[in-house]
Amino acid sequence: MQKPNSDRLNTYQTVTDRIIANLERGVIPWEKPWKSPKFAGGVFPRNFHTGKPYRGINIMLLWGSEYSSPFWLTFKQAQELGGTVRKGERSERIVFYKPMLKGDETGQPTEEKVSDSKRLLFMLTSYSVFNVEQCDGLNVPLIEEPALTEAELDVSCEAMVSNWAGRPTIRTEIRSESRAYYRPSTDSVHLPARFRFVGGAHYYKTLFHELIHSTGHESRLARAFGERFGDELYSKEELIAETGAAFLSAIAGIETEHTEQNTTAYLQHWIAALRQDNRMVIQAAAAAQKAVDMITGQMLTKEDDDGQSDALRLGSRQA
Repeated sequence: MQKPNSDRLNTYQTVTDRIIANLERGVIPWEKPWKSPKFAGGVFPRNFHTGKPYRGINIMLLWGSEYSSPFWLTFKQAQELGGTVRKGERSERIVFYKPMLKGDETGQPTEEKVSDSKRLLFMLTSYSVFNVEQCDGLNVPLIEEPALTEAELDVSCEAMVSNWAGRPTIRTEIRSESRAYYRPSTDSVHLPARFRFVGGAHYYKTLFHELIHSTGHESRLARAFGERFGDELYSKEELIAETGAAFLSAIAGIETEHTEQNTTAYLQHWIAALRQDNRMVIQAAAAAQKAVDMITGQMLTKEDDDGQSDALRLGSRQA
């Protein structure tokens, strides 16, 4: 079992190194620049062969690429669809969890043993995908021109929030409020009045950030909050909130711009934190995905989850 454990640690480090490399060149993988073309079917990267969207850390890994199309597939899948990957094109590595039985290095548990879920382990591994822009011979959907007006975008955001039946209290009526924060003791999100924001996108991105924090309440997903700025749990929770807010912004279709928090100092803070813990970004992306699923009503049922651990949500299970 020594080699699988070693491979898993190497995969954690490989993913973290890629995120750090993006941060160092000014690309924030949890803040997608929404000016890229929009395709039918949504804004999240997804497998072109199966149509299934990627989840968790794989969203961040593929958002950090140079391609505008959200469609990805393996070399073999391109061939199956009658296309080819152009010679010399470089793939992107994404991750998933492979089920293994304790004491089994093959990763291929027998049917009668799979029912005993307590004996299953999940090993982090990776595979290579290519963007459809790197391929020839594929019938790629046309770009979908955005049709929503700014007012309609506001309605979309409001609907997302109001449709969440288990949401916390949202307080924006205090005109003197100058901070945005979530207060667990009262289960309430506090924001400055709307007129204080420079635009609707900034208001909703801030609201989404605080709503992601609220999913960590003990009555919801029961995450552990940090006690002070800079400690490990605080840093991880902030990364969860930033990632989750970016996912919600993508779903709502609002455009965001880099703000003062995304300065060089801000980037350097995350680089330092990720270098200290190479599992942080993968775990934060998984927690953010789970929080977004709760807000949008897409939580997996027990049957969907097949008794697998929350860690399985970190990567897409489809090739």
